[in-house]
Amino acid sequence: MALPTSGAISLNQMHVEAGGSSGTTASINDADIRALIGKASGVQMSFSEWYGASASVWDIDITVGNYNFKGANFWGYDNGFYGSTSDTTCDFKSGATLEFLHWYSASNTLTFTLAGNHTNAGFTTMTVGSDAYNRSASSYSYSSGNNQTTWAWSTTTNSFGTTVGAVKDVVFT
Repeated sequence: MALPTSGAISLNQMHVEAGGSSGTTASINDADIRALIGKASGVQMSFSEWYGASASVWDIDITVGNYNFKGANFWGYDNGFYGSTSDTTCDFKSGATLEFLHWYSASNTLTFTLAGNHTNAGFTTMTVGSDAYNRSASSYSYSSGNNQTTWAWSTTTNSFGTTVGAVKDVVFT
């Protein structure tokens, strides 16, 4: 989510933003914490330099939509079909268009799809609400017929829930 843009910032907040667990040992000179603001090891730093720093490479809101197909449900977002999003331009893939980001009940699959042909890189984790999905655990594919790149996770968890109109924060780090 990004660190506060003003006021007090704690080392614990920095540690959590960099991917650490709250309440665990950290130092301001840890590589992951320094990476939030691009600082080298051992250089002088001030906590105020971390105002607004974020480990995310793309952060969007999905307003949950639903589509029933032959008795099974899609929950989430499909470009121009159901649901909506705060941003369809993927920051870490040179502005590629988000085609869909949804969970499908028939296959228990969470799918993230972009228009175009893209490498299997650019993000480490996609977090939907409080559920984290590692890119390395996804099934990655490119469909030349649709000109779409897809990352899919097999999961029984519907991270979007079943409330149409609910807003889910989706953060790519």
